[in-house]
Amino acid sequence: DILVDGKLCDCDIVVNCKVGDPIPLEVKLTNWSKHSVGPFALTVTPYQDYQNGVHNYELQDAITFVGSNTFYIDSV
Repeated sequence: DILVDGKLCDCDIVVNCKVGDPIPLEVKLTNWSKHSVGPFALTVTPYQDYQNGVHNYELQDAITFVGSNTFYIDSV
């Protein structure tokens, strides 16, 4: 599951976030196997969606991550 600001993320629903406010992003991984799986690397790549098929990935000064935008998980 992916939660944005505490709400389940759905590709058909736009998340209402205020500009300048920190927004928590939570990713829940569930391992249904009897064995551990991993390692994983999760990278968050933000973009501006113009709602016309055009995406702007050049957001260098418009977005800030606390820490890193890549997270490493040994196993689940």
